Amino acid sequence: MRDADAGYKQIGEHAGYGVGPHDLALLSDGRTVVIANGGIRTHPDAKREELNLADMQPSLVYVDLETGDLLEEHTLAPELHQLSIRHLTVAQNDTVVFGCQYRGPEEDLPPLIGFHRRGETPVIVPAPKTTQPGLRNYIGSVTADASGGIVADSAPKGGLITYWDVAARAFLGTCALGDSCGLAPTHHSASFLLTSGEGWLATGDAGGIMARRPSRYHWDNHAILVR
Repeated sequence: MRDADAGYKQIGEHAGYGVGPHDLALLSDGRTVVIANGGIRTHPDAKREELNLADMQPSLVYVDLETGDLLEEHTLAPELHQLSIRHLTVAQNDTVVFGCQYRGPEEDLPPLIGFHRRGETPVIVPAPKTTQPGLRNYIGSVTADASGGIVADSAPKGGLITYWDVAARAFLGTCALGDSCGLAPTHHSASFLLTSGEGWLATGDAGGIMARRPSRYHWDNHAILVR
């Protein structure tokens, strides 16, 4: 933990209660943090080699930010243990929506988007059969819109963004943008900023790309809205 008003000085640390903590977010109480543990073990001597794909165990955990206590821990079904939980967002009613990257055989095409609320069991929802292969088993970013009722997730390997209704846990639509990974809400409900490694800045929703323009930058993985 770091103090943003003091030059980001480190003021504490807590256990992540899992292998490979990758992303985290605060719930609405300002005290509970949800952590996406990817479950993939690496070692500095082995560079970026993934050492435990056969028995990896990703998890979604909730931690008390003040005490460091583990509040809840959730793992996926055994047949989904190679779904590395990588990115998440907190949407309406503290619904956590998370995106996964699959480390099993490419032809498996498992669902990649999960929904969870505290006290419940995580639910993994597939995209339609016509869309699922285009995700290329890889979700790069997840974010909620200004209302918290709609979530967008990016699949940069497939050049796709998919949109989901949080309350219904239902697929809404998709739009295409090459090498698109960074996502951020705009100030308008159901609208998102999309960034691309090809240099595009765009806005889009479940109906498609609304506007896009080139920039002189090649955008990397993530984007945030600074209010």
